[in-house]
Amino acid sequence: MRPLTDRRHFSVAFPNVPGRVSHVWGFISHFLASEGCMPSQFEMSQIAGHAENERSERCLKLTANEIAALIDKRRLDGFRVSGGYSETAFDIFLLNAKDIGPQCFVGCRVERKASVPEEWGRLIEDLVGSFASIGGWQWHELYQSWQRLSERGKLYERAFGVVPPGFRTWSEPGPIALTPQPERVFLDTSKNPGRSKELTFRIHFYSTAEMWLGPHFWQYAKCTKEEVLAADFFLEKRDTPHFLYLKCWPQPFTRPDGEQGRMQQRLWKLFFHEDCEWPPGSGSICDEPMYGPPELMP
Repeated sequence: MRPLTDRRHFSVAFPNVPGRVSHVWGFISHFLASEGCMPSQFEMSQIAGHAENERSERCLKLTANEIAALIDKRRLDGFRVSGGYSETAFDIFLLNAKDIGPQCFVGCRVERKASVPEEWGRLIEDLVGSFASIGGWQWHELYQSWQRLSERGKLYERAFGVVPPGFRTWSEPGPIALTPQPERVFLDTSKNPGRSKELTFRIHFYSTAEMWLGPHFWQYAKCTKEEVLAADFFLEKRDTPHFLYLKCWPQPFTRPDGEQGRMQQRLWKLFFHEDCEWPPGSGSICDEPMYGPPELMP
């Protein structure tokens, strides 16, 4: 397992693959260029079907304009582009699950020293403002990874240290192999304040400090758009014909406790009539910071 990054990541979800995938790439490349983060060449994988690691041919080294032309020429319905390697690596991708449903999403993977923008809000707004969308979110990746990682043992302990007491757990047999494998123990993260929620296959809601909620989001929520507009805990609301922008915290969340934890609790109760707790098993949100990566402790 690679060391987890503390950079911001983002996701924008669509109910269908946009008609011109090259236009999606155009927004991404223009945004990178405007932020001074455009590599001279990208390494491009062509995603076929629903498997992220399935490639139709070897990786290609292309400029941004050549990528757009290739997407149109081959009528690609997904892509993955990479700029940089090891600690400077970043990937930006459009992935879909056409064997399961029509939905797709744009997202990224950013390593610690990658030359990418510090925040993705302007790109998210361009995408949800230009294509029918479910929504867009950005988050602090180290925090989100900590709050969603459910496998106990080597994975959790290697990434974050000792597992906090109080987590509900369940076990599953280890993977089939030539030699016996130990059973796998999973943590129940379903009440973590910083967890995500799968709305439909591979499309997730994130309880983030900023959200751009498209018109297709409300079929999944337990509340109405009018109820959200009436809520009094948002710092900023902006209702547009293409999305509802919401901001409830000045920066991406980095803690599940204290005022940040209580704000995330309000989001879960409002959008899905669900609750959260920290520490695990407490039934409430504690006031003092408890557990987590040292980098995220106050």
